Amino acid sequence: HLVCADLLLRGHIAFATEQGLSFDVMLVANDRLYKVQVKTTRQIQSVPQRKNRTEKYIFNIRRCGKGGRRSYLKNEVDIFAIVALDTRIIGYIKAQKTKQTMFFLPETGKIIGHCKCNKISDYKLEDCLE
Repeated sequence: HLVCADLLLRGHIAFATEQGLSFDVMLVANDRLYKVQVKTTRQIQSVPQRKNRTEKYIFNIRRCGKGGRRSYLKNEVDIFAIVALDTRIIGYIKAQKTKQTMFFLPETGKIIGHCKCNKISDYKLEDCLE
């Protein structure tokens, strides 16, 4: 419902779909239909690194079904909406740009060395719409 509200407030037509489909939300934008799958996480988790542990949001994006037994097929989803429930921040990623598991820094996260880790808010809906 949070993703539907966000999409509606942006001026798009969006509605939740029925259970049993491979996507949660249908989005109408730029005269096109987009299948949006919502992935959520409740809070930041501690992730072991080589030297230290870091705090990140973790999303198992490409897995679906009961217990994550299968992966999404190529055309089942157009956009993944990633949601951090603790902060209600939503990011949008084209399905073909996702990995099996993705990690995101909290919004207050800092650049580590010369490698910039992305935040959820770095992923904009506009980048997903053709």
